[in-house]
Amino acid sequence: MLSSLQLLAQQADRTYFQLARLESMTEWWQWLLLILVCLVVAALVVVMYVFDSVELPVGVALVLGTLRILAFIGLVVFFLQPELRTEQKVVKASRVSVLVDISSSMALEDSNGGSVAGPSRISQVLAEFESGALIEGLRKQHDVVAYAFNEDAQPVELASYPRLPDESAPDAATAARTKRDRAFTEMTVLFAVSGGFFVVSLIAGVVFLVMRGAAGSGGASFALLASIVTVIIAVVLFAVANLRNPHVSMRDVIAGAEKNADGADDDASDSDPESSPVEQRVDWASLLEPRGNYTRLGDAIRYVVNKERGGPVAGMIVFTDGANNAGVSPTVAAAAARTAGIRIYTVGIGSNQAMVNVQVVDVEAPPRVYPGDKFTINGLLRATGMEDRTVSVELVSSPVGSEPGDDELLEEERRVKLGADGEEMALKFDITPETEGRRVFTVRVIAPSEDRDQRDNEKRTTVEVVERKNRVLLIAGGPTREFRFLRNLLYRDKNVETAVLLQTAQPGTAQEADELLLEFPETEDELFEYDCIVGFDPDWDALTVEQVKMVEKFVAEQAGGLFVVAGPVHTPNWSRRPRGDDKMDEIKALYPVIFINRGAATIRTGRFGGDEAWPLAFTREGRDADFLWLGDSALESEQAWADFDGVSGYYGVKDVKAGAYVYARFSDPDTASNDGTLPVYLASQNYGAGRVFFQASGEMWRIRAVDDTFFEKYYTKLIRWASHGRLLRDSSRGVLLVDKDRLMTGEHVEVRAILQDTQREPLDVDEVIATVVDQQNPGEAKTLKLRKVEGGVREGMYSAQFTAVRAGDYRIDLPVPGGLEDEVLSREVRVRVPQLEIEKPERNDELLQTVALNTGGVYYLGAHTPMVRNNVGTGEPVFDVIQRRDQETYLPGTPDIKFEELLRTWLLGLVVGVLCLEWLVRRLSKLA
Repeated sequence: MLSSLQLLAQQADRTYFQLARLESMTEWWQWLLLILVCLVVAALVVVMYVFDSVELPVGVALVLGTLRILAFIGLVVFFLQPELRTEQKVVKASRVSVLVDISSSMALEDSNGGSVAGPSRISQVLAEFESGALIEGLRKQHDVVAYAFNEDAQPVELASYPRLPDESAPDAATAARTKRDRAFTEMTVLFAVSGGFFVVSLIAGVVFLVMRGAAGSGGASFALLASIVTVIIAVVLFAVANLRNPHVSMRDVIAGAEKNADGADDDASDSDPESSPVEQRVDWASLLEPRGNYTRLGDAIRYVVNKERGGPVAGMIVFTDGANNAGVSPTVAAAAARTAGIRIYTVGIGSNQAMVNVQVVDVEAPPRVYPGDKFTINGLLRATGMEDRTVSVELVSSPVGSEPGDDELLEEERRVKLGADGEEMALKFDITPETEGRRVFTVRVIAPSEDRDQRDNEKRTTVEVVERKNRVLLIAGGPTREFRFLRNLLYRDKNVETAVLLQTAQPGTAQEADELLLEFPETEDELFEYDCIVGFDPDWDALTVEQVKMVEKFVAEQAGGLFVVAGPVHTPNWSRRPRGDDKMDEIKALYPVIFINRGAATIRTGRFGGDEAWPLAFTREGRDADFLWLGDSALESEQAWADFDGVSGYYGVKDVKAGAYVYARFSDPDTASNDGTLPVYLASQNYGAGRVFFQASGEMWRIRAVDDTFFEKYYTKLIRWASHGRLLRDSSRGVLLVDKDRLMTGEHVEVRAILQDTQREPLDVDEVIATVVDQQNPGEAKTLKLRKVEGGVREGMYSAQFTAVRAGDYRIDLPVPGGLEDEVLSREVRVRVPQLEIEKPERNDELLQTVALNTGGVYYLGAHTPMVRNNVGTGEPVFDVIQRRDQETYLPGTPDIKFEELLRTWLLGLVVGVLCLEWLVRRLSKLA
């Protein structure tokens, strides 16, 4: 966008004449030679004049001398090569860069205490941008470029605006019209004067002829002199008029006069609305949504300084709370700005008071539990400015739909000693439900009076107590160690009902299972009773085509979970088959990875066994996936996985599918591909309404060496995650899913729905309307349009995304189309602010003032302050404080070709004309 602004730079032209021959003469002898030649020619002219004037009348002698001098002057001018050049002065408009911090800390809502919510920091900035006062004020003197920055290494350019035209100065069309009118006027005057001289010349010629006929008339020579001189003057004036305005001819002057006489507007096109610049419309609300886990204030300043260095930059305005928890120090970037001559005007947003606050960060519980089965509610507590203080924490419950405070039951209360600033404390509450129904569990901290924000002192979660248990179908192509460990684990879990199908088992083989299967379910009703299928190197070839289609429908339409573990026996047999095998193609479509065909090179198809174990290399998605956490927090989980020696084998795949997630890779560097990519070990994808998880080998039993409970946590949480959509179905006609229910501000939430109509057929409408409800502010519900997914794996699928702008609890409600009034699909998501962004959320006045003063700028307090006054109380808005800094550049002119052609024509005409006149006069005077 910046280059387009430069094209709008103001331009001013200056026309001048120069003698090209003299400009090229750089040696002294060249000048000496020119002078000598001129003297010799001048002497010859004088000698000829003296010789001819002996016997001629004085008037005739003067005519001949004048003609010789003119011919000589014409030749000299022709030799000197006069040029008409136009020098262009380009004025690049002064420019101001406006940077806005959109990191997660800008979503914070500062409060003076109590439960009344203040506006978020970014909303204060947004109000100024949407009002247009800042941008329009700056545009009176400068071009304006707006940027946004957060955790990225360089800011993102949002919009650019050219400087507004100066109302007191004529516009380009008016200036061009004035220049044209001046040229027409000058041409008209010169043509008229030259015409007058032509008339005088004609009269003098007639007088000469009359007097020449009268014998002895001595005045005839003077009449001839007058006629010749006036002709020459007329021709010279005509030539000067034409050469001064080479692009305007006599025909143009006559045509222009006629047009003006008619009153026509020959510049009607100047008012053409299509030629006027179109103002850029910007959706500031979406562009300034806070997102990003870090703030790189220094990097943003340095990037703009480097980009604008040497340009007409008048200043830089930065809206921020002063946080800088990553990248270059802002003071170092300010030093670079000072060296480049760029002044920084910082605008501090938010409160500068140290946060004294205790908050309940999160509460997590299983969405559905069973009567009599104990479950755990995990709470997360964090405080700032209250180290070593002791507070009371309550766990209360109430029926869904009751008003806050009504029918509350105190489940447990405990005293907690708070830790250092920003330290998160995990709280566990064990609950044993006795009756069915949905209850809201609230973890509430009784904060002291100095707590600055009482709105975050509690968090809620809803738990439904149901009789139905999680039903798992466990399939194995052989009795591997991993299979046996998981079979026994699920059999002992009272919350799970397990059906086991060991495909190699002989009839009568004993298995620890709630139900022992000898063959795969034959009907949809049988298969759809389960919530998740877990397969250890299953022999999919043993299933019929109809059974494979049932599995696909179980995942895509019934929101069932599929957890598959690759193995060395059956997986190679079916996975390497080329396309065309309908049954195996259906199975491959379910997997989140792309398999290597049998016809391809198989060097990198994996390995099994070996004595050396390699730890898993977790990706960012893997570290953030809470269903893979082995501890109560990301830090504890990371430490637990670090203590794990790892696995020795994996099944190699070609790549992951588009839209799939890779959570971990096999870390042996010898197994990397040519481009250095390590083999995929853990991956998943959303398939229709369900989820599919892939594990490259069955070796997680090894983690029991670190802690016996880790194996249980790993599989229990993964099976629950894979069965998420199945367990949370609110209607038999559809399911609503989110790709994650815990996220940070600025992250995107993908919402998917699989819906059926009243005839149990896939719903066929263009879009369905859901509602996103901020549970702290129910009146601020927003509409979310889920559009039909064309070409998806399943008909009746709808999808949408929304961005979590600020922290809080959100509920997504989707009424089932054509369903009962209270038949609503619902999902809840919780949005948190990243830890680094709230460790020190107060405005950093010292840093922002240092950055401004070190560059010669000004520090402002509050988003509205720069528009009304500056910080030192002078009453000047920022757009009056920042001085205009236009940059002028002169572009050398090029010779006017048309002028050169005209000049050459006139000079040759002059020389030839005067020589012809001289010959004529000499003949009339009877000279040789």
